[in-house]
Amino acid sequence: MNATISESDITLAMRGDELAYRRLVEQSANTVCSIALAIVRNVEASEDVAQEVFLAAWTGMRKLRNPASFLPWLRQVTRNQSHLWLREHRREVFAGDELLAAAVDARPSPADELLRYEERRVLAEVLDELPEDAREVVILYYREQSSVKHVAELLAISEDAVKQRLSRARAKIREEMLRRFGVAAARTAPSAAFATVIAAALTNAAPPAAAAIAGSSGKAATPLLAKASLFGAALGIGGVLLGMKRLEPLFDEREAEELRGFRNTASFVMAIAAIVFAFTAREAPPRWSALAASIVFGAVIWYLYRVRLPKILARRHAVEPADQRETIGNAFGAVCAGAAFMLLFVGRC
Repeated sequence: MNATISESDITLAMRGDELAYRRLVEQSANTVCSIALAIVRNVEASEDVAQEVFLAAWTGMRKLRNPASFLPWLRQVTRNQSHLWLREHRREVFAGDELLAAAVDARPSPADELLRYEERRVLAEVLDELPEDAREVVILYYREQSSVKHVAELLAISEDAVKQRLSRARAKIREEMLRRFGVAAARTAPSAAFATVIAAALTNAAPPAAAAIAGSSGKAATPLLAKASLFGAALGIGGVLLGMKRLEPLFDEREAEELRGFRNTASFVMAIAAIVFAFTAREAPPRWSALAASIVFGAVIWYLYRVRLPKILARRHAVEPADQRETIGNAFGAVCAGAAFMLLFVGRC
């Protein structure tokens, strides 16, 4: 296969581009399936694990902050998922030839069925004999057109390390068996159909939250965005309401009416800010839109509490001038606390 992971596709996928992620699946399917096969030692199971890995990776792409971390992260997710599968299906892996025969689809011709069975028998036998640290290298070596350099890049190890592990494998496994293993490994590598299956499954998987940015055509926000927006708004509005409590007792009916309008405006600003931050804070890598939203939000809050609110309270402070700074300061402190909690919650969702 010898596919090269595209950094531009990683960046696009981090922003929620599904087509870019499909290309990443095609580019990394061999690596993921090979790592999984090295652990579970069953071809069908390795592809099942790989499907779970790619679906999980799609929903977790937003967590990445650096495209260079994609492949190391994907390798680790694959190993974790493979060990989880192994714990849940340990008996199936070690059931011997009966399991291998049962895994063969009965629909192919007897000759094809026999070939598939023999391939899996060879794979299982050699993988059982190989040192654990050599399995990934050996499988990828035969699936990546015998390229030591490419295997080293995919596993983030040196070319010398690849050569050493291949040498240990050759010393431990008979040459004829290793040759047959190489043929079987190449024949069982994931085909283009594998990427197609993943692409179809993506339509039912939750995309990264950043994908909602691309949904300006009217697509609904993801559940994660909705949750972040809802609770972020609740925290921000809570700060507004607490600030209003700090202004009691009210001076007169006119002030009460003006403060109700102020409260509604400030609450609306908090709700809108929570939604905006839920979208912009999810972008990977971060963009200027998040900074711009923060500046605008801060300016609006400053205006409301440092310009608009003093005007509403002017008549009260004409009678009680000594309390003006403390009264407004308490209200401003409450809303800032609510805003801070809102930003913290949305930023972590």
